[in-house]
Amino acid sequence: MQALVLSAPRTLKLETLPDPTPGPGEAVVEVSYAGICGTDVELFINDLSHYTLGYAKLPIVPGHEWSGTVVAVGAGVNRLKPGERVIAEVAIGCGTCRFCRKGYQNVCADRREVGIVNQDGGFAQFAKVPARNLRRAGDLPPDAAALSEPTAVALNACKVVELACPDRVLVVGAGPVGLLALQCARACGAGEVTVLDRAPARLEAARKLGAAHVMDGSSFAPAELPERAKALTRGEGFDVILECAGAGALFGDLLPSLARLGRLAVVGCFQEQRPAINPDWLVGGQRRIAGAVGGGSYYAEAVDLLRSGRVQAPPLISHRLPLREGPALLERLAARSGPDGALKVLLQP
Repeated sequence: MQALVLSAPRTLKLETLPDPTPGPGEAVVEVSYAGICGTDVELFINDLSHYTLGYAKLPIVPGHEWSGTVVAVGAGVNRLKPGERVIAEVAIGCGTCRFCRKGYQNVCADRREVGIVNQDGGFAQFAKVPARNLRRAGDLPPDAAALSEPTAVALNACKVVELACPDRVLVVGAGPVGLLALQCARACGAGEVTVLDRAPARLEAARKLGAAHVMDGSSFAPAELPERAKALTRGEGFDVILECAGAGALFGDLLPSLARLGRLAVVGCFQEQRPAINPDWLVGGQRRIAGAVGGGSYYAEAVDLLRSGRVQAPPLISHRLPLREGPALLERLAARSGPDGALKVLLQP
């Protein structure tokens, strides 16, 4: 099979590998589409903590956002059969720790992650994964199904802060996860959703996807955000903020932008940024901050939202490119010079 192999930082090449064969409890999937995520760029430049701390090793076939069709199953796999269309849950937990037993494989200390940590992923013609990590995609088109993983990420963020009707919500960042978070928030019953970004095209996309208000972050200083938040929420602040950008310069101004009993979900990665916060803002209004990593246990629900149209994937797909263009594309994205209008780029093996 043809696969993109990352053998060293910034060394990604299209190689010919043996076709995988499923072992007990495993399945082999023919990949239809695989999305490129910011995590893939960080993996490409070797900036992920998994690698800098030494508990993940190269080489690896990246790709954690993908869809495909089961072509073979190993011994003991009864719930799936060849021909079924599927997507893959990323976290492969140890299965025995107290977090895995509660269904939180995404925070298992010994987890592997498909296409990220010690488990080859979907930048290939075929991917072999534990069958228990596969979720049926049904009649969801394969390109839309490839966005099931980031949809689950956005949905997990909504769930950890118990987003519900009629919460007033701010989404920080209008990249793919932010635009999916906007839609998931609406699906969870949000009363109004405001989206904050600095890119006019992405703010326009947010409007089209149902944002009640958009804010251009390039037009005001971060310290002005709390007053702008109050102006949009009858002086109270937002009930929920979904931080999907890793915007360190803005982070300290998010808590004062929350209403009393407000909740902040942190989805974006901050790397070496160390934003300061004032804990009094937490105590005074009984506000909460929660981290949200990966898609949690919400992959099947994410597929349902995409199938129903309550979350729309097609408007986010800006490019469909052959797998062989992956290395040059990752180089461009690492240099922040990606294709014009790039939002969600899909590779097709």
